[in-house]
Amino acid sequence: MRIPRFYCPLELQLGQTLCLPEAVFRHAIQVLRLQLGESLVLFNGQGGEYLAELIELGKRTASVRLHSFEPLSRESPLELSLVQALLKPDKMDFALQKAVELGVSDFQPLLTHRSVVRTDQEKIEKKLQHWQAVALSACEQSGRTHIPKIHPPQTLSHYLTTLSSTTHYVILAPDSQQDLRTIAATQKLAVLIGPEGGFSDQELELCLAAGMQGVTLGARILRAETASTSVLAILQLLHGDLRV
Repeated sequence: MRIPRFYCPLELQLGQTLCLPEAVFRHAIQVLRLQLGESLVLFNGQGGEYLAELIELGKRTASVRLHSFEPLSRESPLELSLVQALLKPDKMDFALQKAVELGVSDFQPLLTHRSVVRTDQEKIEKKLQHWQAVALSACEQSGRTHIPKIHPPQTLSHYLTTLSSTTHYVILAPDSQQDLRTIAATQKLAVLIGPEGGFSDQELELCLAAGMQGVTLGARILRAETASTSVLAILQLLHGDLRV
């Protein structure tokens, strides 16, 4: 049986006894109903993970002892970023969740001409918190030991001013004659995926003029969240650690 795994944003040390944070307590005790003596795995995003035992259990608190440490890493050698135009909430959550499972190092939401979601600053802060929670949950599930960075949303025009010379940028362009096999081996890639209606012609031209490589996934038109998952999986297979 798989041992349940939780993100614990605390300094962790071998042999330490600690009280579980409230969020971990709710999930481990109130949802999964873990009992005294049962094991759980804790990680804090700084690398590696700890095997812990539940040693005290109360109505509102629980304590564990850290018995062993595994200095493992399940991070991809490919530093992969997903730059995703804002989608409807459930589609955005899906795209982010699968991106984290597939090993992205950071996630950049993008405001584009055809983005159907428009939010004020207060709602953006709430969305950021929500996306961070989605990413943490995906890390717990997939066994990752580092937490990908979730950036605040920004406009495409502003994003184009931040491009790095050390990153290779790829954008889905339906009319392109190139596919993902034409992307040269590199350690740092950023993938731009448009909204439900796709990038506008002007946006696509601006990205290509900025030096991005346009690629196609083939004749069929995929939904945005399907396209992002497909591209990330293919790139991890070609240049990362996904195996056939």
